[in-house]
Amino acid sequence: MKLIARFTIHEAENDRETCGREVPKKVLSQMRAKWPQFFPKELVGFHLQAEPGTPVIDEVIGFLRATGREPNWNYRPQVPNAHPTLYQVRGERVWDPEELNQSEYFELHVTKEICDSKLLPPEGIPEIAFSSYRGSPVGIAVAMSNPICSDAFRKELEAQNFKGLTFRQATIKSRKPENLALWQIWSSITLPPVLTPTVGVDGEPFDPAKSLACYVNDIYFPWQHHYSAAAFKTIGPFDVAISAERWGYGYTHQREPAIIVSRRFREWFMTQKVPVEWWPVALE
Repeated sequence: MKLIARFTIHEAENDRETCGREVPKKVLSQMRAKWPQFFPKELVGFHLQAEPGTPVIDEVIGFLRATGREPNWNYRPQVPNAHPTLYQVRGERVWDPEELNQSEYFELHVTKEICDSKLLPPEGIPEIAFSSYRGSPVGIAVAMSNPICSDAFRKELEAQNFKGLTFRQATIKSRKPENLALWQIWSSITLPPVLTPTVGVDGEPFDPAKSLACYVNDIYFPWQHHYSAAAFKTIGPFDVAISAERWGYGYTHQREPAIIVSRRFREWFMTQKVPVEWWPVALE
């Protein structure tokens, strides 16, 4: 797995601007002379992209530090746009095909949107507007993470005998009686808490009773969930499970657990030619 760190620095409209991610024209000109490779022709400003630990990142951070600016390496809290000294660092995880093929478990992320929906309290069951459903066999609702599927696709999944696979029936919202059944892919198996530190909106340790959201405090995206290998052995082999945590924005019923699947599930799902991303899970 490769980690890539990124941040952007722009030219301030005038030298009195007090924003950590903006510098006076003279400073930006010095940066252009030192690091022309980070001034792409198609973009405005300085755009660093490099692996952490490479000398150029330390050089640039040191240069900006001398101007009174510091990097923020936390996901939460994010730096406000007008913060006078801080600029936000973001990053990316990149797995090569061999790493994907060797992983045992993955977080499932279907990327095709097929309907509009909201999650109903207290359990977070999806409510889908009938008129918004686009007829695809499987996909996600707008602004949600976990897959919803048709009755036919559910039967195909059930025929594979995936251990732990269950479904929750979505509520269909319509002014007229409609013969439509949609299902949220779910599991009878709940995993132990992740080992990765989680935080709330303000970067505080996540508290399910108080925090509005649950995040991995990690600038690199996609996130990678870490679990105890010993705990997984206690559970035994499975094909579909849900995380103990609910991730995303808002209160509990507005957040969703991660769907964690096996290599066998991934191999079958890839034959369906559904747009999907696979985020490897780390066991330690």
